[in-house]
Amino acid sequence: MSELESHPKRKYLLLGSLREVIVRLSETKEGKENLANHFDSLLSLLFQNTAQDEEGTRNVVSECLGKLALINPDTVITQLRERTADSNPCTRACVTTAIKFTIFEKSLPVDKVLKEHIGAFLDLLSDPEIPVRKAVMLSLNYVAHHKPKIVRDLLSKHLPLLYGETKIKKELIKEVDLGPFKHKVDAGIELRQAAFECMYTLLDTCLTRLDIQELISQLVSGLQDEYDIQMLNHLILIRLAKIAGSALSGGIEQLVEPLKTCVTATAKEQAVAQQVERNNELIRSALRSVYAISQIPDIDSQPKFAEFMKGTVNQGTLGQTYAEIVQAASER
Repeated sequence: MSELESHPKRKYLLLGSLREVIVRLSETKEGKENLANHFDSLLSLLFQNTAQDEEGTRNVVSECLGKLALINPDTVITQLRERTADSNPCTRACVTTAIKFTIFEKSLPVDKVLKEHIGAFLDLLSDPEIPVRKAVMLSLNYVAHHKPKIVRDLLSKHLPLLYGETKIKKELIKEVDLGPFKHKVDAGIELRQAAFECMYTLLDTCLTRLDIQELISQLVSGLQDEYDIQMLNHLILIRLAKIAGSALSGGIEQLVEPLKTCVTATAKEQAVAQQVERNNELIRSALRSVYAISQIPDIDSQPKFAEFMKGTVNQGTLGQTYAEIVQAASER
C-alpha cells in the first residue's frame, strides 16, 4: 500500500498484486479477518484510484472493491452508489464495473444489499459518457446472467434506455483523414454490441419481464448493422424462435426485409478472400436464423415470410446453401 503511493508508475502492477492478496484472503474466514484489520485503509486507497485514465487499471480497482464488498456489503455498496454521482466519468465507470465482482453463483449477504441499490447504477444508462454506459451494460449483462432476481423488478424502467443503445447514432461516427483515403470510425459499435448481448441474456433469465414485440422491433436495425452485431442478432432470432415462437411469428413481417437484404448481399468486386468469406458466413448465419423461424408452428400463415421463403431463400445457389443448413440441422 505504501508502494502504491510512492511509485505511481508501477500502479498497475502493484494494484494487480493487491488484487491477488484481496482475492486470496477473501476466500477464507481467517483471511477475511486479516483483511478486516486493514479494511478502511484499503477502501480509501482504492477509491483514490477509481479515476485512473487507463481502463485496465480501473478494472483491477473495480475487482478489488467488489471483493471487499463481500466482507462488508453495506459499507462498500453504499459508497459505490454514492460515487455513481461523481463528476469524473472514469470513477462512475469504475464503481459500476465493481458490482460485477460481487456476484457469485451461491447466495450471499451482498445480494440483498446490491438489490436495494442497483437502481442507482442502472440509472447511469442515461449517462452522457460512452465508457460509463458501456460499463453499466456489461455489469447488467453479468448480473442478469448470474443473479437475475437482483435486476428483474427494475427492467421495465430501464429497458427503454437499453433499447436506445441498439441504434446507430450519427453523432458517434467520425471521419478520419488517413491521407490517400478517409475512414469512418464508429464509437458506438461496442455500445450496440453490449446492448444486444444484454437482450440475449435477458431472453434467457427474465423472459416474463420482456415485451417481446418491443424487443423484436429493436432487431430491425441490428440486422442491418456491422458484421458482429448482425451475427448476434441472428442468435437472438434463433433463441426467440425456440422460446417465444408465437410472439416472433406475430412480429416477423418487420424482419423479412432486413433478413432478405442480408441473405442476398454480395461482396464488393475488389473484396479480398477474407471479406468474401465473412460475407458468406454472414449469409449462412442469417439462413440458420431463417431455418429456426421456419420451424415455428403455422409460420407459413405469415404471407410475407412465406413469400420470402419461396421467392428468395429456396432459389438458386442460396437455396442450395439453405438445403445444406436444413440437412445439418436434421442430423444433430
